[in-house]
Amino acid sequence: MNKIYKWGIIGPGKIAAKFAEALFHLPDAELYAVASRDNEKARQFAEKYTAVKSYGSYEALVNDKEVDAVYIATPHTFHHAHALLCMENGKPVLCEKPMSVSQTSTLEMVAAARSNNVFLMEAMWTRFLAVIDKTLELVKNGEIGEIKYLHADFGFMLPFDPSSRLYDIKLGGGSLLDVGVYPLFLALLLFGKPREIKSFAHLSSTGADESTSAVLYYDNGAMANIFSSIVSQTPLKAEIYGSNGMIVLQRPWYKGTVVEVQKNDSITDTFSLPYPGNGFEFEIMEVQRCLDLGLKESHLMPLDFSLLMSETVSEICKQCNIRYGI
Repeated sequence: MNKIYKWGIIGPGKIAAKFAEALFHLPDAELYAVASRDNEKARQFAEKYTAVKSYGSYEALVNDKEVDAVYIATPHTFHHAHALLCMENGKPVLCEKPMSVSQTSTLEMVAAARSNNVFLMEAMWTRFLAVIDKTLELVKNGEIGEIKYLHADFGFMLPFDPSSRLYDIKLGGGSLLDVGVYPLFLALLLFGKPREIKSFAHLSSTGADESTSAVLYYDNGAMANIFSSIVSQTPLKAEIYGSNGMIVLQRPWYKGTVVEVQKNDSITDTFSLPYPGNGFEFEIMEVQRCLDLGLKESHLMPLDFSLLMSETVSEICKQCNIRYGI
């Protein structure tokens, strides 16, 4: 009989709810425990999503020997501390994106994973969707020739509320960390580390970035243009231009199911790749696959890639004077 993984969640918020819903789609996974600094909030979440245990402290959860892996779903600025707590107690960690709010803290998290010989992965759930695998396959097979340019965006409209998490700089608020990491992830996945970055941002009165744009330039002349916003709705499309055509990830691309290949201004191939759940189930499956094999990181979302993500975000923040409350 296959092992049923007992998951723990630290931080029972909106993103944790999506994770808990995804667990219902997996026969070899279950939500076992949830922890919050508010014991009643943890209890209510556990009741709603049928968790066995609820805890009013994070320490209690990581000390529960029944917990096989922990999903960290707290605000961005807490990822570092909570991941270290888990890993120092030998718990495999799936940490919600971004890994942390600084390059230094991400480096410390990766070092802790390696020194404690424990699994760690950034929860960039889009990486594990079939549309991303199909896109990489198309690029690798030269379907559009040599890739030259990427445009990817993720923006939505949110009324200004200085008390909300997305406007609270002390919680890592702003568009870049909340949604800008999605187009950045795609750029780095396709092109790797850029030679040069030019970025601009408009900051709110709280210091959180309302909109951020960056151009990544590469030695071979390729460029990636990424944009994020919490004050404007964007097309939510990703377009990859090559020397012999283009690949379009249809909206909303970050959770998409359709990839198109276009040549000579016409669609030549369309790939429909639907999935039954909310998409979070695939990152869960990847963690469990790695744990089954005794791996300490995923080759699909390796720690070095998360370090590159963090390094690039840090450079964008530096250029745009975005300073999180750390």
